[in-house]
Amino acid sequence: MLDIMVSHKIHGLDIICRRCGNAESATTPYLNRFQLEGTDKDTATLRCLNCQTSVSLPLSQLNALFYTHAC
Repeated sequence: MLDIMVSHKIHGLDIICRRCGNAESATTPYLNRFQLEGTDKDTATLRCLNCQTSVSLPLSQLNALFYTHAC
């Protein structure tokens, strides 16, 4: 089970850190509580700014706005 969960909605996606409870409902390409870093060809690293937990995710899990911002 991943420490950071990404769930898709109709107008964006929800990001929840299961370790510290930090959560964000993202509707813009800018994150306030999480940081998108270390993008690779097919993966990106998503880090919780509260507890510094990170998880590597496939770029296909991110919506188009985040994918454009990450590349």
